[in-house]
Amino acid sequence: MTRSISIQQEARKGMVVSGMAWQIREARLPDDADDLARLYVGSALHHVELDPGMYRVPEVRVVADRFRAAAHDAGQVVLMADAAGLAVGFAAVTMLTPPSPASMLADMPAASVEVAVHPDRRRQGIGSALMQAVAERARSLGARCIRLDAHADNEAALGLYHRLGYRPTGILMQASVDEV
Repeated sequence: MTRSISIQQEARKGMVVSGMAWQIREARLPDDADDLARLYVGSALHHVELDPGMYRVPEVRVVADRFRAAAHDAGQVVLMADAAGLAVGFAAVTMLTPPSPASMLADMPAASVEVAVHPDRRRQGIGSALMQAVAERARSLGARCIRLDAHADNEAALGLYHRLGYRPTGILMQASVDEV
């Protein structure tokens, strides 16, 4: 528990958060875009293994362009886990568009988070540190809650999210139109 408090306090101060041979810092965009894109594509490969009907592997170039665009988006923050100059993880937080007045969804300022950690660096506290640091950034952007998507078979990610206090609030269901 001490580590969680320490990470939150350091993130509030805008300091670099570090662990064993890595540190969490704000991504330097556009410079870090290619490294972040490779991490994202690596995560996509993992997700395709989980469910090839739902996921695909985008081109690194296209993903890098998306990260470059984040540099100009005041509603988005990208953090990076850096190990001696190598990108080993990232977390991106984006403020969500408020629901329309015609929506049944509560009008609560919310942010969306996506996170990826290099497979060789998982289970070292990087994902937890990224998620806690990005929660502070979401709070500073005005969010009162954070939403994320996780595949039902991604047990490691679900375990992390549950440990950090995330709870299921809905179920995304999918069926082929030919099967319904």
